[in-house]
Amino acid sequence: MVDGKPLSEKAIEARLGVALDALGHEPGDTPLGDNALRGARQVLLAFKMALLSREPAGEPTPRSE
Repeated sequence: MVDGKPLSEKAIEARLGVALDALGHEPGDTPLGDNALRGARQVLLAFKMALLSREPAGEPTPRSE
C-alpha cells in the first residue's frame, strides 16, 4: 500500500500467488524447515481459495483494526 489505498481482492489474490510461487515446491532440508514450508503453502493456498470462492458482494465494509 505505497499510495495508502486498500488492496482489492484481485490484488491480494495475486500477491498470495506470488508468495506461493516464491516458496516453490522443494522440500526443506530439515524436518522443521519442511513442515514450515508445507504449513505456509497450505495457509497461503487456503487464503487464495477463500478469495476466489467468495461471491462478490457490493462495496466492502471497512474494518477497524
